[in-house]
Amino acid sequence: MSDQTKEDRLLLAALQDKRRQCEAGAYLTYSFFLDARQQELARRELSGAAHAFWGGYAEAERRILIFLPDYMADEAAKAAFGAACPEDDPLAVLRVRPNAKNAALSHRDYLGALLSLGVERSRVGDILVSPAGADIVILREIAAFLQLNFTRAGRHELTAEVLPTAVIAAYEAPSRDFTANVPSLRLDAVAAAAFGISRNKCAEAVAAKLVAVNGLATGRADQSVAAGDSITWRGKGKAKLMSVDGRSRKERLFVTIKRYI
Repeated sequence: MSDQTKEDRLLLAALQDKRRQCEAGAYLTYSFFLDARQQELARRELSGAAHAFWGGYAEAERRILIFLPDYMADEAAKAAFGAACPEDDPLAVLRVRPNAKNAALSHRDYLGALLSLGVERSRVGDILVSPAGADIVILREIAAFLQLNFTRAGRHELTAEVLPTAVIAAYEAPSRDFTANVPSLRLDAVAAAAFGISRNKCAEAVAAKLVAVNGLATGRADQSVAAGDSITWRGKGKAKLMSVDGRSRKERLFVTIKRYI
């Protein structure tokens, strides 16, 4: 891609090294956690390699890239790595619970506390916050350190335990599905329907690179999107084009969109 940064090229070179290690040694290798943009860059760069993106559950945003040796490169492993190969899962869940009742801790509180321990952001995946506490997806290699040292967030003391990713397998981010009709599958048209904002304003946001498809912001309002693509709008949230369901008599397209709340 022509708009790759120096950091992008360094990332892709590091991923290619992981790929070569897997192929040469016939053992599983994996990256740190990648955000949506990094995942899309990797997906385009590494076509043909036996790999799986895995973040602990199906709809995870932050995911690692796993390179699979030939004996593991089956469709089940690619589709749901943790379920297919639990004994090889590089991820774990750190379940943390505040000791105080009614402790209102946020995603920022938990992430800030982790970073204050010297933990790199790339070693931490999604942080699933609930009234009871949080389930934090982490690289298994730092699990013992965090279980021992992650004892406080904000003003509250915590209790932590390490669990397999199976405990969050059924997690679904809050969302709502709705149908809409759009004139085309241009990004500005689909984003307008997804976020309930005028097409002109969507085009302006796309041009300002505030809107990204699968993590990549091209700045092109006429970019085509397809079923399965995720659209994120900085400051407004995330949506996903679930399906294209046919045409109206006026040749408009019926689509189903998932909007994350």
